[in-house]
Amino acid sequence: MIWMELFRQAFDSLKANKLRSFLTMLGIVMGVFSVIAIMALGNATENYIASEFEKIGANTFNIYHKSSDITENEWLTTDDIDLLVDNIPEIKNITTLVQGFGELRIGKETRTALLNGVTSQYRNFTVMDFAAGRFINSFDDRTKAKVIVVDETFAKRYFGKVDVVGEIINLKVSRYNIKAKIVGVLSAGDDFLSSMGGDQIPAIIYMPVSTLQSLTNTERLDTIMFSLHLDADKERVTKNITGLLDRTRRKEDLFYIQSIEDVQKMFSSIVGVITSVLLVIAIITLIVGGIGIINILLVSVTERIREIGIRKALGAQKSSIVIQFLMESIIMTGIAGIIGIILGIVAGNVLSYLIKIPPAVDIPTVIGSFAMSVVLGLIFGVYPAKKAADLDPIEALRYE
Repeated sequence: MIWMELFRQAFDSLKANKLRSFLTMLGIVMGVFSVIAIMALGNATENYIASEFEKIGANTFNIYHKSSDITENEWLTTDDIDLLVDNIPEIKNITTLVQGFGELRIGKETRTALLNGVTSQYRNFTVMDFAAGRFINSFDDRTKAKVIVVDETFAKRYFGKVDVVGEIINLKVSRYNIKAKIVGVLSAGDDFLSSMGGDQIPAIIYMPVSTLQSLTNTERLDTIMFSLHLDADKERVTKNITGLLDRTRRKEDLFYIQSIEDVQKMFSSIVGVITSVLLVIAIITLIVGGIGIINILLVSVTERIREIGIRKALGAQKSSIVIQFLMESIIMTGIAGIIGIILGIVAGNVLSYLIKIPPAVDIPTVIGSFAMSVVLGLIFGVYPAKKAADLDPIEALRYE
């Protein structure tokens, strides 16, 4: 019963100064809110990245030049694709990617476009759902067909409908102006990257790699992408591939191979670092809120010196006074923690919805945030509580 009485006294003391108590709690609320929202967004982003890379597959690799300072006969070309297919039986699928920029003209409107030159097998390296039409095929690549694939957001923006297969777009690449025919429309789905359709962001266009190379007057490939059969020895095969490419150029150490797993780890690491930095800022907010609690409790001690003196004169133990002030501190931080958790969960879900990735608020983070707020109340309440308990009863009764 003593504990319940001390709790009631602490709660009544806080209710007597509602506005001051609320303003004191605000720092803790914002700190806990920030921790929950940041962790929710960070976890959601990591889960989204992992799910997207999982769709591509763990046995997928990219070949890159080690240096940009290479001669023309050292470039990766489409001949290297044929070379690898003929000599590396462990390869399951292989494609390439060449990127460039162009300018689209639809009616009176113009827009910058990011051009992705690909082969028909590129579909095996990414998840593509079609709202209409088809993807680039091998015939398009062989004949250097002037055909393109756009996304659903682009189609709606410029044509007011999804099925724009057969529509003609004026496309300027380098010094060439061509008329490109739309043969496919990718579904935007819930992918927030593909749904970003602002005019400041280049439109993403797919076209045959041979067509793009003829327009840019270069045979150079940015990368060669390949996947291996599940039972393949990855380390041995990748060494064989770089060795084969080096031997054809009679020069060593020209290329390196990066796996999709490595790329995923890099992205996850970046997200982790950003989340950690933001988390440190949120924890600093919590600490600042805790300092506010010390300040308010010290004021409360000063205001209640006569009350403390009377209680001590009537036989109150130091421990009961310490516990009362600690309870006031813990009640404030506990309530603030609950409010911060609720606001953080709501904010995390709203932000996840806005950027169209699944929310991820985990129970350990919620429990840890609440525990942290209570522990902060305990830590920052110790000094004011001890100061109140150490007051001399005679001096306290004389205090005006």
